[in-house]
Amino acid sequence: MYIKMTEGEDEKMSHRWQKDADGILIFTGLFSAALAALLTVSVQDLKSNPQDTTVFYLANIYQLLADPNMSRASILATPVQPPDFSPPKS
Repeated sequence: MYIKMTEGEDEKMSHRWQKDADGILIFTGLFSAALAALLTVSVQDLKSNPQDTTVFYLANIYQLLADPNMSRASILATPVQPPDFSPPKS
Protein backbone atom coordinates (compact mmCIF):
# COMPACT_ATOMS: atom_id res chain seq x y z
CA MET A 1 0.00 0.00 0.00
CA TYR A 2 2.76 2.45 0.95
CA ILE A 3 4.81 1.57 -2.15
CA LYS A 4 1.86 2.32 -4.47
CA MET A 5 1.32 5.72 -2.84
CA THR A 6 4.99 6.65 -3.06
CA GLU A 7 5.26 5.50 -6.68
CA GLY A 8 2.37 7.78 -7.61
CA GLU A 9 3.92 10.72 -5.75
CA ASP A 10 7.32 10.01 -7.28
CA GLU A 11 5.80 10.02 -10.77
CA LYS A 12 4.05 13.32 -10.12
CA MET A 13 7.24 14.85 -8.75
CA SER A 14 9.38 13.63 -11.64
CA HIS A 15 6.79 14.95 -14.12
CA ARG A 16 6.87 18.39 -12.42
CA TRP A 17 10.68 18.38 -12.45
CA GLN A 18 10.69 17.50 -16.14
CA LYS A 19 8.30 20.37 -16.92
CA ASP A 20 10.46 22.75 -14.88
CA ALA A 21 13.60 21.60 -16.69
CA ASP A 22 11.86 22.01 -20.06
CA GLY A 23 10.86 25.57 -19.14
CA ILE A 24 14.38 26.42 -18.03
CA LEU A 25 15.89 25.00 -21.22
CA ILE A 26 13.43 26.91 -23.41
CA PHE A 27 14.14 30.15 -21.53
CA THR A 28 17.91 29.77 -21.74
CA GLY A 29 17.69 28.94 -25.44
CA LEU A 30 15.59 32.00 -26.21
CA PHE A 31 17.75 34.21 -23.99
CA SER A 32 20.97 33.07 -25.66
CA ALA A 33 19.47 33.58 -29.13
CA ALA A 34 18.34 37.12 -28.26
CA LEU A 35 21.70 37.94 -26.68
CA ALA A 36 23.62 36.61 -29.69
CA ALA A 37 21.48 38.70 -32.05
CA LEU A 38 22.08 41.87 -30.02
CA LEU A 39 25.80 41.23 -29.76
CA THR A 40 26.08 40.61 -33.49
CA VAL A 41 24.47 43.96 -34.22
CA SER A 42 26.44 45.93 -31.63
CA VAL A 43 29.89 44.46 -32.40
CA GLN A 44 29.67 45.71 -35.98
CA ASP A 45 29.26 49.28 -34.69
CA LEU A 46 32.50 49.26 -32.68
CA LYS A 47 34.86 51.70 -34.33
CA SER A 48 37.69 53.84 -33.14
CA ASN A 49 36.84 57.43 -32.34
CA PRO A 50 38.57 59.75 -34.86
CA GLN A 51 38.81 62.40 -32.15
CA ASP A 52 41.13 60.12 -30.16
CA THR A 53 43.57 60.02 -33.09
CA THR A 54 43.36 63.79 -33.51
CA VAL A 55 44.03 64.35 -29.81
CA PHE A 56 47.00 61.98 -29.96
CA TYR A 57 48.62 63.86 -32.86
CA LEU A 58 47.86 67.28 -31.39
CA ALA A 59 49.45 66.24 -28.09
CA ASN A 60 52.58 65.14 -29.98
CA ILE A 61 52.71 68.41 -31.93
CA TYR A 62 52.33 70.34 -28.69
CA GLN A 63 55.19 68.42 -27.09
CA LEU A 64 57.41 69.13 -30.08
CA LEU A 65 56.60 72.83 -30.08
CA ALA A 66 56.82 73.18 -26.29
CA ASP A 67 60.42 71.89 -26.12
CA PRO A 68 62.63 74.25 -28.14
CA ASN A 69 65.78 72.28 -27.19
CA MET A 70 64.69 69.17 -29.13
CA SER A 71 66.80 68.64 -32.24
CA ARG A 72 65.38 67.92 -35.67
CA ALA A 73 67.27 64.65 -35.95
CA SER A 74 65.61 63.24 -32.82
CA ILE A 75 62.19 64.39 -34.05
CA LEU A 76 62.57 62.59 -37.37
CA ALA A 77 64.17 59.49 -35.82
CA THR A 78 61.18 58.59 -33.65
CA PRO A 79 58.12 57.58 -35.66
CA VAL A 80 54.92 58.35 -33.83
CA GLN A 81 51.87 56.10 -34.27
CA PRO A 82 48.54 56.37 -32.47
CA PRO A 83 47.72 53.49 -30.14
CA ASP A 84 45.81 50.54 -31.56
CA PHE A 85 42.05 50.58 -31.10
CA SER A 86 40.59 48.37 -28.43
CA PRO A 87 36.93 48.50 -27.43
CA PRO A 88 36.07 49.63 -23.91
CA LYS A 89 35.75 46.89 -21.33
CA SER A 90 32.53 48.16 -19.76
